[in-house]
Amino acid sequence: MSTSPLSTPANGGTSGPSPRGAWVRVRGYARDMTPPALALLVFLAAWETLGRLTDPILFAPPSRVWSGFLELLETGRMQRAFGITMNALSVSFLLSVVVGLPLGLVLGRWKLLSDVVEPYLDAIYATPRVVLVPLIILWFGVGYEGRVFLIWLGTFIPIVINTAIGVRNARRDLVEVATSFGADERQLARHVILPGSVPYIMAGLRIAMGRALVGVIVAEIFLDLTGLGGIIQTESAYFRTHRMLAAVLVIALLGTVLIGAFGWLEKRFAAWKESAASS
Repeated sequence: MSTSPLSTPANGGTSGPSPRGAWVRVRGYARDMTPPALALLVFLAAWETLGRLTDPILFAPPSRVWSGFLELLETGRMQRAFGITMNALSVSFLLSVVVGLPLGLVLGRWKLLSDVVEPYLDAIYATPRVVLVPLIILWFGVGYEGRVFLIWLGTFIPIVINTAIGVRNARRDLVEVATSFGADERQLARHVILPGSVPYIMAGLRIAMGRALVGVIVAEIFLDLTGLGGIIQTESAYFRTHRMLAAVLVIALLGTVLIGAFGWLEKRFAAWKESAASS
């Protein structure tokens, strides 16, 4: 029995991606990563040179920062501090989502309530959280509850605002169709409004995560001297700059990973919304 040439796989009779295609993708990835990698090497080289020319109390090169990081790991301080910071950050962020999403949905659906509430949210958002520390100490003390509240206070508002904007930008034709078929407010929110608001919600979560990272360090420095913020404060007080910078870099890396993850999700959902709208 003869086989038609049109039915023969292009890679010689085997299915699946060709080695040449995989090699092209690897080369493309390497080409895309080369400029950031070179920029990082130049930055580290300049930092090392400047650090060696500067008083170690004022500035530390990456080699000293790495040794400070290992010292903190050996004593277990870095692991304990990271766990404390992540605990407060996770709980506060989860509370912000639990409060922010429903409130944003309500404000987005009822304009009168939004006109009354949003100016107060804007005022709270614009107020530096540091100036509220004395009041929070009076309310909650300097323990765990005070730290969580201080983080939450600046984190839930971006979620509220972005969710409300997403609700207001929901497709009116879909809302009208669902309403004409007898959908109540709960069904509208679940099946029409919230799915269309997902890209806005993800943008709010990304902004909120950045605010949460700032808040957790502020809370740890000014309230309880614990976590990564506590390491920064105590090590700087004893002029151990290399250890202080090690904690700073851990926070920077943590922020890059978390905010980058939410940014990736935001792009994915934005692409999903565009494809859904064009179909």
